Amino acid sequence: MKIALFGGSFDPPHRGHVALARLAIHRLRLDRILVAPVGLQPLKQDAASASFEDRIAMTTLAFAREPLMEVTLTDAPRSDSRPNYTIDAVLNLKRTLSDHDTLFCLMGADSWLTIGKWYRAQELLMACDFIVGARPGFDLDRIPKALPATIRVVAAEQSDRPGCILFELSDDADHHSRLYLLPDLAVDISATEVRAALNRHAETPADAEALLPPGVANYIHEHRLYGV
Repeated sequence: MKIALFGGSFDPPHRGHVALARLAIHRLRLDRILVAPVGLQPLKQDAASASFEDRIAMTTLAFAREPLMEVTLTDAPRSDSRPNYTIDAVLNLKRTLSDHDTLFCLMGADSWLTIGKWYRAQELLMACDFIVGARPGFDLDRIPKALPATIRVVAAEQSDRPGCILFELSDDADHHSRLYLLPDLAVDISATEVRAALNRHAETPADAEALLPPGVANYIHEHRLYGV
């Protein structure tokens, strides 16, 4: 099976998240995407506006109509209150898979550009393959520039998967992984943009429907999240 771990704050989940997951399934022919809201984001520990429970509920609503996607608690808040690290989620998930399964880490380009700052970044980059969605016009040179010094791009070419650009990655110990760039993600939305729109005191859930999946806007208004 081809399985992707799609982690993030999902604060709130929006149509851009769903669009990226759909595109990844279509281009890479994935069998399943595990959508994992993060308990405590290491690089922005004070940024989550909604509780983990609310973010799980909203994410479940956002992906409810997607048969190959499921919300998972694999990156739930830790009992020791430490930040959640993607390397831990990836390694824990790999232990549940067979040798015939392929694991990907799915993310948007904005997240990829911070990858060099992630905890145990070199180990993470060799632990699985990656799928990165970017908006049209994204500068391909930013892919290698985001890597830690110990990781390099050894090849970049059009993938045999239509609509994908393949980057072959390697580290100093000659381990290898792959990054599939999806360069034409059409939905240009950020959670920051959504929160700002909501915080302008939209009076009805319909005002946010253009940015949010079905059900999420209603949940936000019913629970009075994001200053609504």
